[in-house]
Order: sequence, then structure tokens, then C-alpha cells
Amino acid sequence: MYIQIVTFPICDIKQRQRYTRESKQLVRDTYNGKHPKRAKKAGKAKRRLKTIAGALLRELERKMSDEQKALYRKELSLYKRVINQQKDDKDKIYSLHKPFTRCISKGKTHKQYEFGNKVGLITTGKRGRKVITAIKAFLDTPYDGDTIDPLLEQMQQNKLKLPQELAYDRGGKGRKQIKGVTIITPDKPKASDTVYQKRCKRNKCRARAAIEPIIGHLKKDFRMEQNYLWGEKGIQINAFMAATAWNLKKMMEKLVREFLDFVLRIFFKQRLQLAT
Repeated sequence: MYIQIVTFPICDIKQRQRYTRESKQLVRDTYNGKHPKRAKKAGKAKRRLKTIAGALLRELERKMSDEQKALYRKELSLYKRVINQQKDDKDKIYSLHKPFTRCISKGKTHKQYEFGNKVGLITTGKRGRKVITAIKAFLDTPYDGDTIDPLLEQMQQNKLKLPQELAYDRGGKGRKQIKGVTIITPDKPKASDTVYQKRCKRNKCRARAAIEPIIGHLKKDFRMEQNYLWGEKGIQINAFMAATAWNLKKMMEKLVREFLDFVLRIFFKQRLQLAT
């Protein structure tokens, strides 16, 4: 944070003190701050870094002209927000070059939080190759049940037929029907449900689990794990490109399979004719 302010691109402004050597040592002191023997030293270093950042920012504002303040108003406002934000504040800034980055609570023991943005997607429910029919990145951290409607709307915009049923995980609990689509979430069976109804719902929820490896492949194989595109539109473009790559791969697999089947049919047909 303070390094960004030190290298702030403003001409004809000389800083009283740059804190270069001190800041480097303070950054080293923050390493492994959760260790009991280093917690006190790391906390002290973080407070000192915040003090230095505030001093440099106030000095810049004093020496800047009105034109310069108007030109860099957005950047200065962002830096002030970072310096003044508290631990319990909402919508905190976690990245200066990507202010729209959010902290997403996972609720898992090995990974309690993730930093980034939510991405929702819908795939076909047929057996075999699954195709992504809708994908959308969200700037905020909406409730999982509220991410279904934008995805269905995207399918309508692309002239795709909406499914009759949509299997979702427990995160979408509370939504029974959206745009005429029945939302199925894992839940305790009703006392009035027959054995057949229970088995059908169980199979549908199990089929929904097939989307998890798709998410893993999108992250690892198609670069959706880390977004290198600039701006808020970059996360949506990155999601679209990853989904397009996945669908193209599935299409190529289908074409290769059909070509091999065609060649094998011709080959075995000729062998059969020669044998007869």
C-alpha cells in the first residue's frame, strides 16, 4: 500500500522523507505474523506501515495543486479508504489494482476464505459430455440462490430453452421456482414421498455433483483460477473465454469420435464384403 503511494506518478513534488529502507524492514517484520513469538512484532510493524502510508498521503495532498487533485481524485479516494478501513468494515479493499476483489467465506476447515469473485454456471444434465449453457461472474458476493435468475436470463437472451428442473446445491436453499424452472436442492424427504420419488430426487442431486470436476477443469486447464485481465469487465470476459474453451473441447471430442466411427464402419464393411 505505502509503496504505491511512494511511487505515485505526480511531477514536481518532492517528498520530505521516502521511508524506503524502513518500509522494507517493516515488511520483513510482518512475515509469519501468526506465530506466537512474532505476533507482537508483526502487529507493531503493520501499525507503523499504516502510519507511514497516512503521512505520505497527507503530504502529497498538501503539495498537490487543485488540477492534480482533480486528476487523481479517484486514486486518492481509494488510498484513503484503504488506510481508514477497519477490521470489521464491510466491502473492504483487498487489492489496489483490483478494488472489486471480494472475500468469500468458504466454511471449510482447510480453506476458510477465498479472495476473488463468484462465478455461476449452468450445464446440460444429459449423460456423457456436458456443455456449459450459461456462465456469469458477479462483482459482489450475492446469496447463492440469487445467482440462478441471472443465469436463466442469460439463457433466454441466447435463445436457449429453459430446463424444466434445475439441480442446485444447498447454497440455493429457499428458492423453489424461478422463471417457471423448478429448483431442486438436497433436503430431507417428505413423509408423503414414495420410494420412487425419493430415489428420483436422490439421483438428480447426485447428477448435480458432476459439475464439480467441470469447475476444477475450468480453473486448472482453462485459466479461470486466476484472472489476468484488467478492470471489472475482465472477470466476465475471463469466464466467457474459459466456458468457450470447454465447449470447443467437447465439440472437438465429439467430432473426433464421429470421424473414428465413420472410418471404422467403412473399414469393417469392406472386410466383411471381401470375406463374403
